[in-house]
Amino acid sequence: MKKALVLLGCPESPSQTPMAVYAANKLSELDYDVTVAANPAATKLVKVSDPKKVYVKSIVDLDRCLNDIKEGDYDLLVGFVHKDAAASFFITFYHLLQCESIALVFEKDMELLESYVDMVQENTDAKIVAVKAFHNPTPIRVRFDKVLEEL
Repeated sequence: MKKALVLLGCPESPSQTPMAVYAANKLSELDYDVTVAANPAATKLVKVSDPKKVYVKSIVDLDRCLNDIKEGDYDLLVGFVHKDAAASFFITFYHLLQCESIALVFEKDMELLESYVDMVQENTDAKIVAVKAFHNPTPIRVRFDKVLEEL
């Protein structure tokens, strides 16, 4: 079974948590063993959203994961990028894992969205899903589904 790592940072955007649960479900359907790496606040939101671990079966601390991770641990990296710190984390994990990667870049401000896309594009060869979104996860979901079809 292939392994996927989903990165979650600051849960400021209301779209991140439902999309994380959705992404875990979709990847599981594609036969990925999914691990979510999240900061403490995002971890709490995911655990409340999926208390029986129906969709997110494994969740680990983002910083601890960063310290322990090495190339070959995962076959797919999916990162939620809606802040510059999230872009930095994604880029770091990308270079450590050296695996197929998808950056879900979303922001309500177009200038910030473009800057996060540029940051990821300049430092990785990851597939980039970029949409103007914040409260509504639907645009992210639609574009994410399209990129999954290419896997």
